[in-house]
This record gives sequence, C-alpha cells and structure tokens, in this order.
Amino acid sequence: MIKIRALRQFSHYHAGNFDQHEERQVEESAAEALVGMELAEYVDGAPHKDEDASAKPVRKK
Repeated sequence: MIKIRALRQFSHYHAGNFDQHEERQVEESAAEALVGMELAEYVDGAPHKDEDASAKPVRKK
C-alpha cells in the first residue's frame, strides 16, 4: 500500500471517491495510475522501485 494525496476531486473504479487534498493508502497499481494521470501525488515520495523500472536495459537486435 502506498499513501497518495488527491490533487482534485475524482472517482476511481478500484480506489473509490476522493476529495481534493485527501490522503489515503491505496494499492501500488492504483497509486501509479492515479499519479500517472496527474490526479494524485505521492505523500512520501515515489516508491524506489519506480526509479529502477524507468532504467530498463536496452536490447539490441
């Protein structure tokens, strides 16, 4: 579970209804989606494994 803060009011299918500036613990996948859509922000900063995922090795053919 990851703690996020809603940037505005919205509803999410899996995470429920959020009021603006509400903080809540949500599943990691929901947190990544909401932050990616710029509906929320991480309260304690982005999880460390997100940084590792962005540095994927490049495969050469």
